[in-house]
Amino acid sequence: MNEQSRLEKLRNLGVRLHELQLVQPIAGKSYTSVALNYLFSRHELTRPCGQSLDVTLRSLAEAIVQKHHLKFSRFDSDSIIDYFCRLYRAH
Repeated sequence: MNEQSRLEKLRNLGVRLHELQLVQPIAGKSYTSVALNYLFSRHELTRPCGQSLDVTLRSLAEAIVQKHHLKFSRFDSDSIIDYFCRLYRAH
């Protein structure tokens, strides 16, 4: 998946989280940023600053795998987005 597709999916996830009243949009922040902030805070992780989207998503995936002792052989930046989109039913 390319970066534009990732951003679009994360934006849709942010909109869905807002619909579910799990997040409130913040002035000056995109739905993408709100979604990422929510995912990191929900799993009690610190969001890395100044990193590319791919690196940020991979660090989220790795931290979730380690924290919850998941047995995934491949949980990368694309699969973490797909996982959360399915979990929250974002399209």
